[in-house]
Amino acid sequence: MTPSLQRTVASASTRFSLSLTNPRAAFRGYPAFGTAFASLSLSHSRSKRLLQGNTRLSLGRSGTTAATFSTATPLAKEKREANEGAMASTPATTSLIESAKRAACRQAVADHFNPNFTYVGIGSGSTVAYVVEAIAELGPSVTSKMKFVPTGSGSTSLIRNAGLSVLQVPDLLLEVGFHPESTDHQPIDIYFDGADEVDAELNCIKGGGACHFQEKLVSRLSKQFICVADSRKKADRLLTNWAYVPVEVSPMGAEYVRRELLRLGSKDPKIRTSGPTFIRTITDNHNHIIDAPFPTLLLNSEADKLDPKKGLWTPDALLAKIKSIFGVLEVGIFSGLNGPQVAHLGTDVEGVKPVKAYFGRPDGQVETLG
Repeated sequence: MTPSLQRTVASASTRFSLSLTNPRAAFRGYPAFGTAFASLSLSHSRSKRLLQGNTRLSLGRSGTTAATFSTATPLAKEKREANEGAMASTPATTSLIESAKRAACRQAVADHFNPNFTYVGIGSGSTVAYVVEAIAELGPSVTSKMKFVPTGSGSTSLIRNAGLSVLQVPDLLLEVGFHPESTDHQPIDIYFDGADEVDAELNCIKGGGACHFQEKLVSRLSKQFICVADSRKKADRLLTNWAYVPVEVSPMGAEYVRRELLRLGSKDPKIRTSGPTFIRTITDNHNHIIDAPFPTLLLNSEADKLDPKKGLWTPDALLAKIKSIFGVLEVGIFSGLNGPQVAHLGTDVEGVKPVKAYFGRPDGQVETLG
């Protein structure tokens, strides 16, 4: 990328403006102040208590429902009101977080976006709205020959609203054609997306927005995945702050899968619901989501400590075990190899882990990992 283009991306004034206080509102019907990560100061133990018992996070389908908290006890109501009050009373903090997300995205685009790209993957995380903003600011002279591959209905709308060209995955595969002898299975030049949590090895939890199947598909088809987030999403190990593993399941098999997750040691896995009537959330694939809490995971490099009976799982091991349950479509753990590693090894193993993560901080600085 040329230095002049880097400067343009990193410092250009915003011409493609967003009217959302929280850009995740563009995805799956989230309200401007409703996030799955309920409070900025929510501790790990407290977030797990909120997810258990009679309090549950409720994420809606795009354009139909809103993120709500369902309560059935006075204590649950008190926690919900405390979280809502904290969010409503800290607009300055919210603004700082959104500024941190924007800074991370602008730096990631400046470092990795190439005018010669043909296909660009755009994820469904709340932060990725600022990636689209930065790319759109480059203007038609750069973007008109590119096609942008979304991971859901929300990102499809975001791309279109920015004046960029949308290409869905099935159309992408038809366009690039199929050549059995080819070893290139990654037609997408780069994929930008956020994460619910990222550990020290760049393993990720994704799926808070119920799009992790599509996100994993686009990541598999990409030469490199660049993760963008604010600094709250960075943790030494997965399930430190984020409380659960999202699992997309067949509606008919949802209760069966939930019971199998209990057998694996998940503490009170819940089928995700939406709206005031607690209708089960429906994904873009017409499936359900189970949010399955587990103890904090090990790193994959700590596989020698693996002991499922004691609740000690690595990301790779837990992913494989949950994926093997009948009725599971996909698991919101992104671990293992990344795109360049898969290309180098020539293996059919999925490469869905990011090559680099950018974390925006409230002080305006951007921290990187990878």
